Amino acid sequence: MTFLKENYPLVAFIAVYLITKNLILAAAIWSAGSLVQILTSVFAKQPIKKSHIAYFILGVLLVASAYYFDDENFIKWKTSIILWAGALFILFRQLFSKKYIIQDLLKTNNVLKDTAPQSLLAKINWLWISYLTGFAFLNLYIAYTFSTDVWFWFKIIGLFVSTFLLFIISIIMLKEHVNLEEPHKTDSTKNDSQE
Repeated sequence: MTFLKENYPLVAFIAVYLITKNLILAAAIWSAGSLVQILTSVFAKQPIKKSHIAYFILGVLLVASAYYFDDENFIKWKTSIILWAGALFILFRQLFSKKYIIQDLLKTNNVLKDTAPQSLLAKINWLWISYLTGFAFLNLYIAYTFSTDVWFWFKIIGLFVSTFLLFIISIIMLKEHVNLEEPHKTDSTKNDSQE
């Protein structure tokens, strides 16, 4: 449910493209969904996520350009721009505040222990930066070499699967510093259950 709540503009984009095969219309729906996310936060008096604002502004600019020039390649650039921005964000946080992407990804579940050395966290950061940068260039290669349908499936499936695999690789690299086991019951709880 949380995935849908956070990503309904993406879900709408996928649905509209699959139904209409019109990439510009699908991207316009995505931008409208991003605007709804912003307005929902405003009306609920919740903090507005900077990423929602960035997606909305970038989406509107690219949709307007695609519509004006009648060129859907503007839409295909959105993925690369977002990935490059993500790589820069990870790099700047590492350089200026010593924060690492894997800490952000694992902090909500308290999976990452404090024992992880900064050198290992930095290696994982560079892995993510390399991945995001490389995928951004690959996205443009696919966009300009293959059909829109091929690009669409590459973007949806390729990005999800490769990001998930990178997350698993990051966890494996941190295997000595992650806590994946459920908390053990205390002795008193064990004794109560035995009686």
